[in-house]
Amino acid sequence: MSKFKNNLLTTICIILLITTIIYTSISNSITPKSLKTASKNLVQAGLIYNDDNTYTDIFNTILKLTSLTEQQVLDMMNLDYIEEILTDIVNSIYDYNLTGDETLKYTKEEIIKLVEDNIVKVTTDINYPLSNQDKIEAINYTKENTDYIIDTIYQTNIGDWKNDNND
Repeated sequence: MSKFKNNLLTTICIILLITTIIYTSISNSITPKSLKTASKNLVQAGLIYNDDNTYTDIFNTILKLTSLTEQQVLDMMNLDYIEEILTDIVNSIYDYNLTGDETLKYTKEEIIKLVEDNIVKVTTDINYPLSNQDKIEAINYTKENTDYIIDTIYQTNIGDWKNDNND
Protein backbone atom coordinates (compact mmCIF):
# COMPACT_ATOMS: atom_id res chain seq x y z
CA MET A 1 0.00 0.00 0.00
CA SER A 2 2.86 2.31 0.72
CA LYS A 3 4.20 1.95 -2.82
CA PHE A 4 0.74 2.77 -4.22
CA LYS A 5 0.50 5.92 -2.03
CA ASN A 6 3.98 6.94 -3.07
CA ASN A 7 3.16 6.55 -6.80
CA LEU A 8 -0.14 8.38 -6.35
CA LEU A 9 1.54 11.22 -4.50
CA THR A 10 4.29 11.41 -7.16
CA THR A 11 1.69 11.50 -9.94
CA ILE A 12 -0.27 14.26 -8.18
CA CYS A 13 2.93 16.27 -7.67
CA ILE A 14 3.88 15.91 -11.33
CA ILE A 15 0.38 17.02 -12.42
CA LEU A 16 0.55 20.01 -10.04
CA LEU A 17 4.02 20.92 -11.27
CA ILE A 18 2.96 20.77 -14.93
CA THR A 19 -0.19 22.76 -14.17
CA THR A 20 1.84 25.38 -12.31
CA ILE A 21 4.32 25.69 -15.17
CA ILE A 22 1.53 26.06 -17.74
CA TYR A 23 -0.36 28.58 -15.59
CA THR A 24 2.80 30.62 -14.95
CA SER A 25 3.69 30.63 -18.63
CA ILE A 26 0.24 31.78 -19.66
CA SER A 27 -0.09 34.38 -16.92
CA ASN A 28 3.32 35.84 -17.72
CA SER A 29 2.63 35.99 -21.45
CA ILE A 30 -0.79 37.62 -21.11
CA THR A 31 -0.09 41.05 -19.69
CA PRO A 32 -2.14 44.22 -20.00
CA LYS A 33 0.50 45.51 -22.41
CA SER A 34 0.31 42.41 -24.61
CA LEU A 35 -3.50 42.56 -24.63
CA LYS A 36 -3.41 46.25 -25.58
CA THR A 37 -0.89 45.53 -28.34
CA ALA A 38 -2.95 42.63 -29.71
CA SER A 39 -6.12 44.73 -29.56
CA LYS A 40 -4.40 47.63 -31.29
CA ASN A 41 -3.10 45.33 -34.03
CA LEU A 42 -6.60 43.96 -34.62
CA VAL A 43 -8.12 47.44 -34.83
CA GLN A 44 -5.39 48.66 -37.15
CA ALA A 45 -5.64 45.58 -39.32
CA GLY A 46 -9.40 46.11 -39.58
CA LEU A 47 -8.93 49.76 -40.52
CA ILE A 48 -6.26 48.98 -43.10
CA TYR A 49 -6.96 45.53 -44.57
CA ASN A 50 -10.03 43.58 -45.67
CA ASP A 51 -10.27 39.84 -45.04
CA ASP A 52 -8.85 39.21 -48.52
CA ASN A 53 -5.80 41.38 -47.65
CA THR A 54 -6.82 44.28 -49.92
CA TYR A 55 -6.99 47.81 -48.56
CA THR A 56 -10.23 48.81 -46.86
CA ASP A 57 -12.44 51.58 -48.13
CA ILE A 58 -11.29 53.59 -45.10
CA PHE A 59 -7.68 53.33 -46.27
CA ASN A 60 -8.65 54.13 -49.87
CA THR A 61 -10.71 57.12 -48.73
CA ILE A 62 -7.68 58.54 -46.93
CA LEU A 63 -5.63 58.06 -50.11
CA LYS A 64 -8.38 59.80 -52.07
CA LEU A 65 -8.61 62.77 -49.70
CA THR A 66 -4.87 63.34 -49.28
CA SER A 67 -1.74 63.49 -51.37
CA LEU A 68 -0.06 60.86 -49.20
CA THR A 69 1.49 57.70 -50.59
CA GLU A 70 0.31 54.25 -49.48
CA GLN A 71 3.34 53.92 -47.18
CA GLN A 72 2.69 57.32 -45.61
CA VAL A 73 -0.95 56.39 -44.99
CA LEU A 74 0.19 53.11 -43.42
CA ASP A 75 2.63 55.01 -41.21
CA MET A 76 -0.06 57.51 -40.27
CA MET A 77 -2.63 54.84 -39.42
CA ASN A 78 -0.12 53.22 -37.08
CA LEU A 79 -0.02 56.34 -34.89
CA ASP A 80 -2.01 55.91 -31.66
CA TYR A 81 -3.71 59.30 -31.82
CA ILE A 82 -4.72 58.75 -35.45
CA GLU A 83 -6.16 55.36 -34.54
CA GLU A 84 -8.32 57.09 -31.91
CA ILE A 85 -9.49 59.71 -34.41
CA LEU A 86 -10.25 57.08 -37.08
CA THR A 87 -12.10 54.91 -34.58
CA ASP A 88 -14.24 57.89 -33.60
CA ILE A 89 -14.96 58.70 -37.25
CA VAL A 90 -15.83 55.06 -38.02
CA ASN A 91 -18.18 55.02 -35.02
CA SER A 92 -19.77 58.21 -36.32
CA ILE A 93 -20.27 56.63 -39.75
CA TYR A 94 -21.85 53.53 -38.17
CA ASP A 95 -24.12 55.64 -35.97
CA TYR A 96 -25.16 57.82 -38.89
CA ASN A 97 -25.82 54.80 -41.11
CA LEU A 98 -27.91 53.13 -38.41
CA THR A 99 -30.04 56.16 -37.60
CA GLY A 100 -29.79 58.56 -40.54
CA ASP A 101 -29.43 61.30 -37.92
CA GLU A 102 -27.44 64.15 -39.50
CA THR A 103 -26.41 65.42 -36.05
CA LEU A 104 -24.19 62.34 -35.65
CA LYS A 105 -22.00 63.40 -38.56
CA TYR A 106 -18.84 65.39 -38.01
CA THR A 107 -19.45 69.08 -38.61
CA LYS A 108 -17.44 71.32 -40.90
CA GLU A 109 -15.91 72.96 -37.86
CA GLU A 110 -14.88 69.61 -36.36
CA ILE A 111 -13.22 68.49 -39.61
CA ILE A 112 -11.35 71.78 -39.96
CA LYS A 113 -10.25 71.64 -36.30
CA LEU A 114 -9.00 68.05 -36.74
CA VAL A 115 -6.84 69.16 -39.64
CA GLU A 116 -5.60 72.33 -37.97
CA ASP A 117 -4.80 70.55 -34.69
CA ASN A 118 -3.03 67.56 -36.22
CA ILE A 119 -1.47 68.49 -39.56
CA VAL A 120 1.96 69.43 -38.22
CA LYS A 121 2.19 66.52 -35.77
CA VAL A 122 1.07 63.94 -38.35
CA THR A 123 3.32 65.16 -41.13
CA THR A 124 6.26 65.29 -38.72
CA ASP A 125 5.51 61.80 -37.34
CA ILE A 126 5.32 60.25 -40.82
CA ASN A 127 8.31 62.20 -42.10
CA TYR A 128 6.29 64.09 -44.71
CA PRO A 129 7.98 67.43 -45.37
CA LEU A 130 5.49 70.26 -45.14
CA SER A 131 6.36 73.92 -45.53
CA ASN A 132 4.35 76.64 -43.83
CA GLN A 133 2.86 77.49 -47.22
CA ASP A 134 1.86 73.84 -47.77
CA LYS A 135 0.24 73.78 -44.32
CA ILE A 136 -1.74 76.94 -45.09
CA GLU A 137 -2.82 75.55 -48.47
CA ALA A 138 -3.91 72.24 -46.90
CA ILE A 139 -5.97 74.01 -44.25
CA ASN A 140 -7.49 76.35 -46.86
CA TYR A 141 -8.30 73.36 -49.08
CA THR A 142 -10.02 71.72 -46.12
CA LYS A 143 -12.02 74.86 -45.38
CA GLU A 144 -13.05 75.28 -49.01
CA ASN A 145 -13.92 71.61 -49.59
CA THR A 146 -15.34 70.51 -46.25
CA ASP A 147 -18.70 69.50 -47.77
CA TYR A 148 -16.92 67.23 -50.26
CA ILE A 149 -14.72 65.78 -47.49
CA ILE A 150 -17.72 65.05 -45.25
CA ASP A 151 -19.69 63.52 -48.14
CA THR A 152 -16.71 61.34 -49.05
CA ILE A 153 -16.24 60.22 -45.43
CA TYR A 154 -19.89 59.28 -44.98
CA GLN A 155 -20.03 57.42 -48.31
CA THR A 156 -17.19 55.18 -47.17
CA ASN A 157 -18.15 51.51 -47.02
CA ILE A 158 -17.52 50.41 -43.45
CA GLY A 159 -17.51 46.64 -43.01
CA ASP A 160 -19.64 46.01 -46.11
CA TRP A 161 -22.36 48.28 -44.77
CA LYS A 162 -24.83 49.02 -47.51
CA ASN A 163 -26.25 52.48 -46.97
CA ASP A 164 -29.50 52.23 -48.92
CA ASN A 165 -31.45 54.80 -46.90
CA ASN A 166 -29.03 57.72 -46.93
CA ASP A 167 -27.78 57.93 -50.52
